[in-house]
Amino acid sequence: MSALAMSCPALLMVFTLAGSAPTSPASTRPSPSPGGPSVRLQFKLPKAHFTAAEERVVRITLRNEGNTPVEMRDPFRDADQSLTYTLTGPEYPEGRSVSWRSFALLDPAYILTMDEAPRIRLDPGKAIEFVAYLHEWFPATRPGRYRLSAQLRQEPLIATAPPVEFDIMPSSAGPASLGIYVGEAYEQGIMAAWLQDVGGQPVLMGCHYDDRDAVEVGGMSMQAATVMGPVEPGSTEVLFPWSNAAPDGETAEWFVWRKGASLRAWAHPATTLEPFRFDLGEPPERVVRPPLRTATGELFVLVVGAGGRNLRLIRFHSTEEATEVTPGREVGRVHLPGPPVAARATLQPDSIGNGISVLLVEEVQGGLDFHHVRTTRSGRLTRVASTLVRGLRALPQSEPGLWIDSAGRLHAVLVAATLKDPQQAMLAELRYRPDGRLEAPARLKPLGRLPSAARAAVARYNPGTSRGGALAWAVLLEDGRVQHHDMWQGPMKTRYPAAVPMELYQGGYNYLLTVNPDLGPTFESLE
Repeated sequence: MSALAMSCPALLMVFTLAGSAPTSPASTRPSPSPGGPSVRLQFKLPKAHFTAAEERVVRITLRNEGNTPVEMRDPFRDADQSLTYTLTGPEYPEGRSVSWRSFALLDPAYILTMDEAPRIRLDPGKAIEFVAYLHEWFPATRPGRYRLSAQLRQEPLIATAPPVEFDIMPSSAGPASLGIYVGEAYEQGIMAAWLQDVGGQPVLMGCHYDDRDAVEVGGMSMQAATVMGPVEPGSTEVLFPWSNAAPDGETAEWFVWRKGASLRAWAHPATTLEPFRFDLGEPPERVVRPPLRTATGELFVLVVGAGGRNLRLIRFHSTEEATEVTPGREVGRVHLPGPPVAARATLQPDSIGNGISVLLVEEVQGGLDFHHVRTTRSGRLTRVASTLVRGLRALPQSEPGLWIDSAGRLHAVLVAATLKDPQQAMLAELRYRPDGRLEAPARLKPLGRLPSAARAAVARYNPGTSRGGALAWAVLLEDGRVQHHDMWQGPMKTRYPAAVPMELYQGGYNYLLTVNPDLGPTFESLE
């Protein structure tokens, strides 16, 4: 059975509370004492199969089915200890039991709202509901069958819930892409998108991360991932856009991926299996990261064509009110002198417009040629500057960092190596005027000799309002270790493999994107 048959009928577990001895687990509707209280708890799971990364919730309804009012302490408050949940499975072979209060006391970032749960009165036929976040209370990544049960103890009411079962499916995560809002408070968080392979079926996933509680929890906090839906087998290069405007409920949120020669994009009203499309004609040399979303709901994707001799600008558009899925269209194309070995795109802060800049790096005799391509006022692409920086060679999979400041200047940076020594790392920085021309000669900064050959590299500027322009860089070595800008005890060994292409996030601290095969994107501090 496919793990993506995740829309199975909801699972229920029901038990009755009465002012008498506990009911038999085999009995789903025990009869209360004549004239006594009859309170029913109904638990509902939305589906029976989950990935380890996604949200797992159970909805609980407490209903008075008797003829008289029932008074009790509210079991759905964070001060409550009377309702205990127990999960048994591969992650917890002996079982793990928690109440809401016991979970809250173990979470250093959680602040209890009260010391004692208030008493409630349920009139006949009335009900209250609650949603328990099982993925937070019972973190679990090991695949297999899990059994959830519950027991409520409020003398004289004692009840045990019949168990309900669900599966965590085996899966593995692919490379991730990060998306932010340019000019916003960058420290507020970041989005990631990736494909999770579940039994041979690729599934599009998205998740939000932030480090607002970094001191309490020891790093980045991850929300439960959202399953966007299945995509066609053979899909690759999932990307989440950078945007110059935060979502306002009216502009569409986008995900982008590629299948062969076809660009695919998801936003309302499309589905992951019937997305927005654009046929490139043949598989491209590369899709330039990241896609770019404007405040008007437009999505721009830059593609280096097959053979690497042209750069194409593809536009998609939708809104939250849209009812039709329209194809993308090409709105710009520019000739390139040669195939680039590295590329990166960015866009202006919303305060100065929606201009797009692309930096493409070409390896030529004697050094590296940096090509700055940007959109004109009419929206067309034009190559405005080419700058040869002598004595440099490209590192494998080294992606430039770009940042457009509030004055409209483009700042660009690349981790490279010297022609004489491929293990001598160098940082090349270039700055372009608001008209796109080079403002001053490139600055070169030695980064020291790498202890082994490089597999990939990355450099990033912080584009946020509070620390705009702060620079970070990292190099992934062949042995899996990472050399970076804040290193003082030699290359770091990461807990999980570094994501390739490499990516950094600069929040309250600096983080490297890594990949947990079960949970997908994770972040490891560089400090």
